[in-house]
Amino acid sequence: MAAAVLALPQAAAGQALPTGDAVLTRYVEAMGGVAAFDAIRNRVTHARMEIAATNVALALTIYAAAPADLFTLVESEATGRVESGVSGGVAWERSAIRGPGVKDGAERDDALRDAIFDRLANWREHLKSAQCVGITDVNGLPAYRVVVTPKSGSPQTMYFDKDSGLLVRAETTVTSAAGSIPVTAEPGDYRRVDGILVPFRSRMTVMGQERIVTVEKVEHNVAMPSDRFSLPEEIKALVKK
Repeated sequence: MAAAVLALPQAAAGQALPTGDAVLTRYVEAMGGVAAFDAIRNRVTHARMEIAATNVALALTIYAAAPADLFTLVESEATGRVESGVSGGVAWERSAIRGPGVKDGAERDDALRDAIFDRLANWREHLKSAQCVGITDVNGLPAYRVVVTPKSGSPQTMYFDKDSGLLVRAETTVTSAAGSIPVTAEPGDYRRVDGILVPFRSRMTVMGQERIVTVEKVEHNVAMPSDRFSLPEEIKALVKK
């Protein structure tokens, strides 16, 4: 409701909203430009996630490569070792608690969407549409609210700072074995790494619980093992069934 109220005065004053395409184009330029993104083939991100109001801290290592390979490792005393990945169109996860599993349906589609390497840098290839629907206050500053509909996966609502053009909030619904879970992320503390801006801090809200992700190190164009994104044998066995 508040977002709609903010958008109405602008329309009444005759100040047309920019198109979603224009907002995304400006975002890519603000982040460093298409050429800078195209020079990056892969990324390794080392981060730490802290769950507010608890003593739980998780170490995150995320390996990503073009066009759409992803491997994520989460480690903590509370959860043990949790692995997930996307490779060759297969989205999977494995943990000591739940064992190995292959994602399907909407959960798989969302995983494939999120695995596309720097997908907003080449958004025209991956989106059906991007519609700017209003202006919303995000942490005291105005941001363009853009509904992004991918070619595969669920739509997302993204908020781009009106002045800087940077992404300051993203809202999505994650489909999981536990059902549909609303997730809000607010990236910030952007720093330039190898020609592009990278958010080094993100505040996330998952089912009302706040999580803070702090990036410790980002590496680009890393020499990775040839099997970095290979499916684990347990996952291969499930795929064959």
